Amino acid sequence: MSIFKRWLTATSHDPARQPLLSPRKRVVSEDDVLEVQEAPATTPLPYRQIVVLCFMRITEPISQSLIHPFINQMLEDLHVTPDRTKIGYYAGIITSLFAFAQLCTNFWWAMLSDRIGRKPILLSGLTGLAVSIISLSLQTSFAGMVVARCVAGVMNGNLPILQSVLAEITDETNKARAFSLIPMCNAVGIIIGPLIGGYLAKPASQYPEYFGKIQFLIDYPYFLPCFIAGMINLSAVTVGFFFLKETLPSKTNVRNLPLDNESDEEVEEPDSQPEEIASQPKPKFSALFTPTVISVLLGSLLVFFQMSSLATLIPLFAYTRFEDGGLGLNLRQMGTALTTNGFAAVIVQTATFPYLQRRWGTMKLFRSVLLIWPLVFALLPMIRWVVKQQRDVSGIDAGSKAAMVGLIFVLAIKSFGKMSIVCLTLLVNSAAPSASTFGALNGLAQSCSELARTFAPFITGAIFSISIKQQYLNGNLIWLCGLLLSCLTLFFAQTIKIQPTQVRKKSSAQGPSTS
Repeated sequence: MSIFKRWLTATSHDPARQPLLSPRKRVVSEDDVLEVQEAPATTPLPYRQIVVLCFMRITEPISQSLIHPFINQMLEDLHVTPDRTKIGYYAGIITSLFAFAQLCTNFWWAMLSDRIGRKPILLSGLTGLAVSIISLSLQTSFAGMVVARCVAGVMNGNLPILQSVLAEITDETNKARAFSLIPMCNAVGIIIGPLIGGYLAKPASQYPEYFGKIQFLIDYPYFLPCFIAGMINLSAVTVGFFFLKETLPSKTNVRNLPLDNESDEEVEEPDSQPEEIASQPKPKFSALFTPTVISVLLGSLLVFFQMSSLATLIPLFAYTRFEDGGLGLNLRQMGTALTTNGFAAVIVQTATFPYLQRRWGTMKLFRSVLLIWPLVFALLPMIRWVVKQQRDVSGIDAGSKAAMVGLIFVLAIKSFGKMSIVCLTLLVNSAAPSASTFGALNGLAQSCSELARTFAPFITGAIFSISIKQQYLNGNLIWLCGLLLSCLTLFFAQTIKIQPTQVRKKSSAQGPSTS
């Protein structure tokens, strides 16, 4: 705990490592998201609450990413189609329905959290996710898989609420560092999830000396990894129940103050009392849709569309046999390669993002990292070309090793592009008309991402299947489409304009303004 606390507060008093909101007076350009007119001291992060939130956040990507190594194999085992090249269609349907369920419910979960509180929604969401991931492993039909994933999507509306909690326990001096933890936690989950899924799926086949005689694991070969993920989610529910504090202003007596006396620094009382904040009328729903908000939401839609496309495409490309147009990796190889993406993302989010965000500003960094995505779509088909050369010269084993190395390399590059997620989160909160709209606006942003995730997997899976079956552009049609999409996103990002906002002194505002 002390190590985590020191890491969180490492930049609190180091002028060389101050966040985007420098305590010096300066004039900002349009690439800056926020303008500082006063010199507020950097507020220490409430590390105890952040540790709880990080644990709750890590469990969700574990549950989502652990199926990536085996979802295509599971569909094949259930004989959903006799044609292996059509597995992509069904994998896309499974992923799209999960996102569609999220799309239909995320905003309403966020709105409900603005009324009854953040904590009950977070805990119920994690509980539902635990039940759904375990039930997925017990399905023996495609219809059962669809129902299980839809339930998971309905209950998985925690991200915008968690972002609202972070906004409520931080202020403008430490918000950027706190929000950078969200993708870092996601990266940690992506490290753990594929390892669990790749190494523990089909345990009776992978480890016959230990599990070969357990009939239940033979009948349900994907139960073990899903059960472990479910238990991790339930442990997060337990931790959250006992240690997470409610942050909704109308449900607490303290707003945006260090929790549990976590800081030794004196904190002055805010101008407005919680009762006054809670009694302030909430803006109309239509008031959320300012030109700035609309542009940021459209940017989110495009970014998440290409990210969701890659999330479906990479495991599908890796799993598909080389003869059918893929890389032909097994479950363990896929789990290992996908885990690399998480390791690289942790390094990027803890070291690279804070540095670049301080130097460039959120908007400039956002536009810059979008250059990564065209590069990723261009490099992925080159892996197969290298594998073919290795197979022709040195055999199948050499080709498999080349596929592993190439995929790990591209995934490491891809992790830099994920900085765009943190940038979007900061842009969304900066575009909010008032602090009372954090929950609703984060819910809208999440709904945009789920809209992309609803259509991207199905469209991607379908185009991939058509590409390799019909051999359009020698099977490279999918990569051309991805390249065009990433270039469109890069172009649109240049049109997003964020008006600088003012940061009041700490003595006059303990966090985002509620006016």
